[in-house]
Amino acid sequence: MAHWIKITYDRSTYVIDLDRVAAFCQAANGRLSFSLPDDNITIVINPQSDPSTYQLLLNYIEKQTGYLLNSP
Repeated sequence: MAHWIKITYDRSTYVIDLDRVAAFCQAANGRLSFSLPDDNITIVINPQSDPSTYQLLLNYIEKQTGYLLNSP
């Protein structure tokens, strides 16, 4: 079953099927980034500026993979 989320990023609103995202990247400063499928857009979620979306992504990654990423 698809897991859809709605994100406002860079003055645009995206509705994203997280099951289609190939990889997530967490930088040393805690930011999460991922590229949209079939597009050249990389979305970066900062825990300070968007804590609810950030936590939603951490929970999704842990639920789907079993990997626990570090929270800042």
